[in-house]
Amino acid sequence: MDDGSELERRLDALYVAVRDSATVDRQAAFDIAMNELEYRPLHAEARELAEASVADDDETRLASAAAAFLDAYGYEPGFEQAPERFARLERALDAVRADMRATGLTGEVRLVRPGWIPGNAAVKTWAGDQGWTGGISSSDAADDLSALVAVAEQARQAIMESLQYQSTGRVWPACPAHGLGTSPEARHGTGLWWCDGGDGHVSAEVGHWAAWQQSRLSRIPRLPAGITRRGPGLSLQRARQ
Repeated sequence: MDDGSELERRLDALYVAVRDSATVDRQAAFDIAMNELEYRPLHAEARELAEASVADDDETRLASAAAAFLDAYGYEPGFEQAPERFARLERALDAVRADMRATGLTGEVRLVRPGWIPGNAAVKTWAGDQGWTGGISSSDAADDLSALVAVAEQARQAIMESLQYQSTGRVWPACPAHGLGTSPEARHGTGLWWCDGGDGHVSAEVGHWAAWQQSRLSRIPRLPAGITRRGPGLSLQRARQ
């Protein structure tokens, strides 16, 4: 099987059959296994898939062998084969939209499937910008946290392009404490906007910018009467009488 696109098509079909508990195409499964064994003759899962595909009337063994092979092969379904992954991206984008509104951005963003990155998704802004990397792959949306971080990063890039950051220097979202741009990261099981200012710190949880900033403001101590803040730091001066 020399045609890579044909192999990909058969792998997709094998995945869908396993996913839906449908009948596995024995000939296609055998061809996939033999194609792998041609290059990796000791591939145990490929050998089992080949043997299971010619074992008559043992659909359970074949389905199990197909699932094990796909896992060992490192197969990742695309958005067409795993539409639930695209749905994860949509939910993640809702979280980013909440942070946009909390930071005063009123433009709209949406997920698109651009032709210049086949198979991937991208975040497109109100100005038509889509970021400067290769978009979001299906593997980036294998779980909710990965999807959240991937969408937040793509949105950050696209929004900064629309804000013309290269000429204006405007970043998004900007850390309230340092004015630096923040980046989404997965830490402690959640998605966070991380600022590298100082020793590095969390600016907010992705999707909860407003709540985090309200909490931050509530922790700033009130100054005694007659005392005012001077500049952006914490130095104080007495107000003129």
